[in-house]
Amino acid sequence: MEKPHLVLNWTFDVPNNALSCQIGDDLTYIAHEGGTLPFTKIHKGKTTEVSVEEWLSNERHWISEHYGQLVGYFQYDHNRVITHPVYNRPDHCPNGLGPDGRYLDHLQRMQVVMEGEDMAVVWGGGDKPLFLTPNQGKTIYKRVPTRDVNYPEVQTDPDAWWSEWPQACAQQPRTAGPRLSSYEELEAAGAPSDVVETCRNTMWPMPLHPELQQWYIYPTA
Repeated sequence: MEKPHLVLNWTFDVPNNALSCQIGDDLTYIAHEGGTLPFTKIHKGKTTEVSVEEWLSNERHWISEHYGQLVGYFQYDHNRVITHPVYNRPDHCPNGLGPDGRYLDHLQRMQVVMEGEDMAVVWGGGDKPLFLTPNQGKTIYKRVPTRDVNYPEVQTDPDAWWSEWPQACAQQPRTAGPRLSSYEELEAAGAPSDVVETCRNTMWPMPLHPELQQWYIYPTA
């Protein structure tokens, strides 16, 4: 029977733009710019640096060796391709599969985290802010459009915009994540009045995975 794959839950402190992962009682990693710069490792009170190359080649194996019973085991397979359970397309998953049955990124985060399923999409996207709510419209957040990305299309398409990811990653290492917004801003951006009113009445659908909200410290101002 295959061992569970290595899954790491990173907490994004949005106001302080800090991405960290606590493993057990004595190990913490801090990722800088989405894991594109050397990591800070705090193990049993000692602080060291882990290069990106070390993270990709050795560190995840080390985590598996010492903490596998807590977080699973790193099982890299360059040939691992699955059918995406939502979009029904081939999905290359060399770093393993999460409990959601989807891709794990190089920080071993679940795809449901990176696709922002901690919140429900309200309206927008593309070259407009993407408005979201974690609590049926009581609170409105936004992820702003950006071209500060590492996608190759940014070099060839001057009109291309991407909504910032909910957490920094290799393709969007400097994303600020969700920012606090308002009904007034949602309305001013062009959202239909019925969308705004549904949010005001806190009747917007719940997020697909509200349990993921535990991995965020959201802005309150």
